[in-house]
Amino acid sequence: MHQTMSRFPVAALATIALAALAIASCSNASSRSAGAARTASARATSVNPTTPAGPSTSASCPAGWRAGTTAVTRKVAVPPVPVATAIRIGSHNDCRFDRLVIDISGPLPGYTVGFVSKVIGDASGKTITMPGTRYLEIRLNPAQGHAASGTPSLPTGVHSAGYPMLASYAVAGDFEGVLTIALGLAGGTRYRVGELPGRIYVDVSW
Repeated sequence: MHQTMSRFPVAALATIALAALAIASCSNASSRSAGAARTASARATSVNPTTPAGPSTSASCPAGWRAGTTAVTRKVAVPPVPVATAIRIGSHNDCRFDRLVIDISGPLPGYTVGFVSKVIGDASGKTITMPGTRYLEIRLNPAQGHAASGTPSLPTGVHSAGYPMLASYAVAGDFEGVLTIALGLAGGTRYRVGELPGRIYVDVSW
């Protein structure tokens, strides 16, 4: 009786040990299988040709280009006449256009923008020679490029820009409430005009 009772616990312990080994083996196999599945999934994602590389820059480039004449008429109570206080230029390589900005003190005037065959000074009537092969003219009305004292508020003469499309610009006229600004272009055919608070801008495409 004593010998039988001593052998029984040894057999039970052996059975429990074998069961524990079997459970551990199954657990390790499951872990290896899950890890392999995750690795395969990661590899499939990394080579998926439909995954976008990033946001498209073309969606952020505005449209609205035109080749004809743009005319905006406004009734502005004068005096005082709106004064153009500065001309600023810049280039946007990402969207391939150059910009000229006219800062305005007072209400925004009306304007006409269009291509001309040559730039004529107002009121001299003389041709203004400036860099470029095509010319875009901006006429602001009512507006002036000088202070009440007569001191010019805009740069005089012809100024080279040296941008891909905007080659030069000049104040072509400041006479009787009409301000004319000319752009010399490197052969461009498309532009757009827009407004922001206190300014009017013209873009030329290249």
